[in-house]
Amino acid sequence: MKKIGAILIMLFLSTGVSWATNVGDSVYRFGNATVIVKQNHITISTGKVERVWQWNGAGLQTVSLKNVLTGKEYSSPVVAIKCDWDLPGAISDSSKAELIDIAVGEHDDEGFSNRHLQVVSTIRYPEVKLMLQHVIWVYPDATGVRTQLRVKALEGFNAGRIKDDDGSVEYYGNTIATPGPRSEFLPLSFKEENQRRYWGYYNDPGGRHDPSRLMLEERMVTGYPVFQTEDNNWASGLSVEYDHGTHGVCVVKESPKCVNQPAHYTGSFYSGPGGVRVTGWGLSAKEILFDRFRECWATWIIVWDGSNDGMQMALKKFDRARYPVFPERDMFILSNTWGPANPLGQQFTEKDFLKKEIPALANIGIDVMQIDGGWQKVDGWKDARDFSPRYKNGWKDLKQMADQYKLRFGLWVTARYVTVEELKKNIDELGFISWKVDYDSLVNKSDYEDRISKYRAAMKYAPMKTQFTLCPEYDDPRYGWYYSKEYGSIYFQNIQEGLPEHLAMVPYQVLMQHWLMSKYFNSNKLQVMLQNPKRVNGELSDAPGHSHSYCFAMGLPFVPCFFQSGQYLDPEGTEELKQFIRLFKRHQKNIFTTYTFPVGDLPDNATWSGFQMISENGVNNNYLLLFRELHNKEVVKKIQLKFLAGKTIKITNVKTGVTETKKVDKNGALPFTISNPADFLFLKYDVAG
Repeated sequence: MKKIGAILIMLFLSTGVSWATNVGDSVYRFGNATVIVKQNHITISTGKVERVWQWNGAGLQTVSLKNVLTGKEYSSPVVAIKCDWDLPGAISDSSKAELIDIAVGEHDDEGFSNRHLQVVSTIRYPEVKLMLQHVIWVYPDATGVRTQLRVKALEGFNAGRIKDDDGSVEYYGNTIATPGPRSEFLPLSFKEENQRRYWGYYNDPGGRHDPSRLMLEERMVTGYPVFQTEDNNWASGLSVEYDHGTHGVCVVKESPKCVNQPAHYTGSFYSGPGGVRVTGWGLSAKEILFDRFRECWATWIIVWDGSNDGMQMALKKFDRARYPVFPERDMFILSNTWGPANPLGQQFTEKDFLKKEIPALANIGIDVMQIDGGWQKVDGWKDARDFSPRYKNGWKDLKQMADQYKLRFGLWVTARYVTVEELKKNIDELGFISWKVDYDSLVNKSDYEDRISKYRAAMKYAPMKTQFTLCPEYDDPRYGWYYSKEYGSIYFQNIQEGLPEHLAMVPYQVLMQHWLMSKYFNSNKLQVMLQNPKRVNGELSDAPGHSHSYCFAMGLPFVPCFFQSGQYLDPEGTEELKQFIRLFKRHQKNIFTTYTFPVGDLPDNATWSGFQMISENGVNNNYLLLFRELHNKEVVKKIQLKFLAGKTIKITNVKTGVTETKKVDKNGALPFTISNPADFLFLKYDVAG
């Protein structure tokens, strides 16, 4: 971190804290991001959100949270909790703390995040022998702010008396949840009219193909004032919504939490009369070390305006500030050799198969050929290792051929057993590698640190020449959906031709899950599998009744993975995909840098559904992708669009080149026409007025 300044704080006396009297106002700026350290307050502003903390002798306490653009103040004036964090058995509101230092500087997390101001307050708790750092990331023009705790043990620290996790008590015959270590607190008011929206995504997406197993869990809780505390242990996000849901505050756990997989001490949300408590430090007391600080799970606090559409946009914009977009590194059309598996795919790593696959993929416009499990010297599944090529002449022959066809490489590895040296050696030999990281199980803090250190080491070794797709398949504790996206993207759902049967590709079910994922997740961080509909078992799916381009189009807003074989396409399929991919590539960079929203209805094989892709400025280079499903009877359908009510837009049909100007009605709806079922519209639009 480039340290702009440090403020040395006098240790507080038994009668209270004394802020250094000789400091005066200290103001730090980076773009529209501002940090002001004044008397006993820290005030940060991104230009869109302002938050103020007060030092009170036990820690830092949030006393203000404001939407700068609307002027709305969200903090409640009377707060029972005096410190934003606690650690039951060690740190509480009555603890005596020493504020050692406040360091403010420009920071970009070694290039893994967008540049911002970082505020690090270092605090000692002498009675319990702990050092704590409270870290704030202030991004210019961001819709929110990121906070995080770091903790280190001092000589004499005793972990035995500390409560590590949420718990429960039996009270008059009922089981009542009790909070574990608090990592964040917001003094929001639940006395005025409000509703609480909780949401999260499931782990093990490969086990959620049928229509009863939606990827998104979303629950709205109404009723106010809130007299009894609501506890929620499955959500990654909470949106507190005021004035009938028109504006509010969004809280997101930057952790591996999933609805069905709590992972490592990811905690809960507690919404009650005092405000919102966020628990889950991400490590047990026994994992607190003496020799260095360890990071806890971070939290995003986002302010938004404009109903749920505005909340989605604010969340996606902050997510992109935290996890930047690098088209030159992460934008491509990938193939994966496991796609035509029946059900296993090691046979498709044979050299003869790959030598046929390289020209077939290049012919239709694929950018990266990813060789799945079986290329390495020591075969296996979870225990695969020795990640050097088993081929005669190593990579030489395949690399020479791939270079001839301008195709780059991807490789599969096991997360636990691949070494940094193996990652570097293969990058040296192949030039660029997109890694698929599989079979992970992250059961303690050391596991997370080990994996992250590997990814960082490889990416710093070869900047913009390598990236990772982290796999959440199977119900092991892995990475979740709001964590570790700085290293590439998240792998989504194996889908096959017919074996195993439960993974057979059903187009509407694929579209359904893509649609749900795009609601609270930036689509360019999701790698989706696109199967060959003509080879899918017709007894298990109606995929053969859909075109290649229809099924491929379901992945356009995401990172498309051609989860099939180029050499297995028939001539008609080859030509259709070749032409469609060529068309898509003219717009791919524009699409990759947009924000994607679900529009139409939840796919069920009889609806109109799709995606609206909105550019950074919202005016030029926006896109619509609309699907009329197989059993839908409506040739014309009104679609409710986002952020366009009453506006005039110039629409170009990307497939035909026909352009027309249309007026969106005052409610944001516009009619569209698709003459035949199982067909789609691929449209580009600019806002004309």
